[in-house]
Amino acid sequence: MVDNREVAAILEEVANILEILGDNPYKIRAYRRASQTICELGDDLEDIWRQGKLRTVDGIGKALQSKIEEILQTGSLKYHQELLDRVPRGVLRMLELPGLGPRTVKVIYEHLGITNLDDLLEAAKARKIRELPGLGAKTEYNIKKGIEMLESIGETVTLGTVLPVARDFCTFLKDGEGIETAELVGSIRRRKPVVHDIDILAASNEPEKVRERVARYRRLKALDETGNGVIRGRIGLGFKFEVIVVSPSDFPLALLLTTGSKEHREVILNRMREAGVASGSSEAEIYEKLGMQWIPPELRENRGEIEQAAARRLPLLVNQSEIKGDLHLHTDWTDGAHSLEQMVEQARAMGYSYIAVTDHSQSLKISKGLDEKRLRDQMRLIARMNEEMTDFRILSGIEVDIFRDGTLDFPDEILEQLDVVVASIHSAFHLSPEEQTHRIIKAIENPNVDIIGHLTGRLLTRRAGYQVDIDKVLKAASRRGTILEINAHPDRLDISEEVVMQARKEGVKVAINSDAHQAGDMMLIEYGIYNARRGWLEADDVVNTWSLDRLLQYLENKPL
Repeated sequence: MVDNREVAAILEEVANILEILGDNPYKIRAYRRASQTICELGDDLEDIWRQGKLRTVDGIGKALQSKIEEILQTGSLKYHQELLDRVPRGVLRMLELPGLGPRTVKVIYEHLGITNLDDLLEAAKARKIRELPGLGAKTEYNIKKGIEMLESIGETVTLGTVLPVARDFCTFLKDGEGIETAELVGSIRRRKPVVHDIDILAASNEPEKVRERVARYRRLKALDETGNGVIRGRIGLGFKFEVIVVSPSDFPLALLLTTGSKEHREVILNRMREAGVASGSSEAEIYEKLGMQWIPPELRENRGEIEQAAARRLPLLVNQSEIKGDLHLHTDWTDGAHSLEQMVEQARAMGYSYIAVTDHSQSLKISKGLDEKRLRDQMRLIARMNEEMTDFRILSGIEVDIFRDGTLDFPDEILEQLDVVVASIHSAFHLSPEEQTHRIIKAIENPNVDIIGHLTGRLLTRRAGYQVDIDKVLKAASRRGTILEINAHPDRLDISEEVVMQARKEGVKVAINSDAHQAGDMMLIEYGIYNARRGWLEADDVVNTWSLDRLLQYLENKPL
């Protein structure tokens, strides 16, 4: 038996191959439309076929009817197999990369003859993609990041990799018949940087309808056996999921209990037993019955939040709407995909009032780092652009390399002319903890350094950060007024939430930066906000929630 999703997948792949081959666009559109319709059908396609009603399904005409009947009868489609002989499987795998559609893949295949991801990555690194008609540096960047993402998927994945898929799946379930509501729960709702699976809580009195809805999700890869109100499987690129089905009346309590960590949940359950509380109409009401404030999901780790909630002293956590600018951005002057003008346009669209342009410094040859002449040229461009704007300010800056001895990639007489200096480590990760700590503290003590970028150099699920004496670094930063960055890229989230909490206690200010290498990356600030919230930060702890005047005053008056 072939289910709806399998039929839809074959038709979608036919459409992709036809587009790569440059076939008739109307034909391509017909296959895509039929695929989408079949995927979302509420009834079983085979039942419709046996009733002789295939042509009543929207998008299925005479030509497609015979193709679908062949799939239903044999489990495959001869036309599909013939097309696969014309386009290598490796070319189709390129479509798994975010931002790469059939037209882009067609250009790459026709001009470079690339048939696998390894060669595609090498071509992107060699900057061959941007030379192809209709493509550019943005496509090259998407290829490199997309392949990195595919390689990182294992038993654990970064929040940034899985959250967009999880949101789409959850929204799809909410719209299902017989499902009152659905919410992401577990580690994703707590916004942990690395997660094991997607957990969704669904409110329904008809569990079978929830299962039927899950089975119709277009990105479903596998549906396992279900039981005890839990539906398991894999979606997207292979992400594991669990859909937990409860009655609508049980939903508020289940939402609370399926969100918190095990430790948080155990304490709450004990308090519920002691207080004789069994349920509530909302999470907030249940916490209130226990004599507590509602606890934001990011804090539910049993790290003091329960006691603070009982004392009504929880912090007012920072929100993305409070961010006024981004202090770590790259442009096409170095290894970014977009121009300074395009980065400004994106920032203004996000409601920002300022950004700092911090392209790489000269020693980072692989990123076309700026030498003194090019840096001064960029500063002059920034000055001209600022003269033309009254409601926005570009701060001139640099992401300057910290050498292994703690000296910097530019002399002080150049750095002191910039508005913002982000100092970061990009080499010599092998140094001992003592050497790394000395190196960073020496940079902190330079009066021209404003921010330390991605402090430990970690890449989540791929590379542990180098060892640093965090206590010594924080004391030095506190003493000199140096800002520590939360690098919002979901592969980094560096500094970690634990270091964020320590920084807050030491009075060290934080900047939540996107480290954007293309305009769209500025939206990654979302993940940095989650990390800040998990570290208990309020808006005043984060310098880029401040007005431009306050920020500049702070940068100019740091202790010497």
